[in-house]
Amino acid sequence: TTPAAISNCLDVAEDTDVQVAIHSDTLNESGFVENTIEATKGRSLCAFHTEGAGGGHAPDIMRVVGEANFLPSSTNPTMPYTVNTLDEHVDMLMVCHHLDPSIAEDLAFAESRIRKETIAAEDILHDLGAISMMSSDSQAMGRVGEVIIRTWQNAHKMKQQRGSLPEDSARNDNFRAKRYISKY
Repeated sequence: TTPAAISNCLDVAEDTDVQVAIHSDTLNESGFVENTIEATKGRSLCAFHTEGAGGGHAPDIMRVVGEANFLPSSTNPTMPYTVNTLDEHVDMLMVCHHLDPSIAEDLAFAESRIRKETIAAEDILHDLGAISMMSSDSQAMGRVGEVIIRTWQNAHKMKQQRGSLPEDSARNDNFRAKRYISKY
């Protein structure tokens, strides 16, 4: 996705009053995350795979979480982060992109996309409200039937890991519940 294509797409979206979602340039062949941010010129854009595992600028697509005009989104297979998440995703990526684990370059590509640090941070960023949405995808990350359950699994994990949100009372988790129901 070139910066010019992003800008043109957003021009058309503004003219026709439609929304745009982007799966940004994983290999950084036509620009880096800074180029994508600049190409939006402050216009709204939904960014899939904010964790980076399903695609998006490597290694720093997570930067868009801090941009006011971006609506960051996660694809559900990385949520919530567990002991099996990394291994599952390397295998899933290899199959989805027809990569061969016996070819060093294929394995290196797959492993470069699956970054423990950003996937682990994703759970907490959702709980803070910094990542807005939970979604599915059309390929390996496309577990449409799991969007709702993984959203609530993450809410539960975050309650166990981080405790109640400051806005919630000792008797309920209403604020957290509203935060998570708005993600799908």
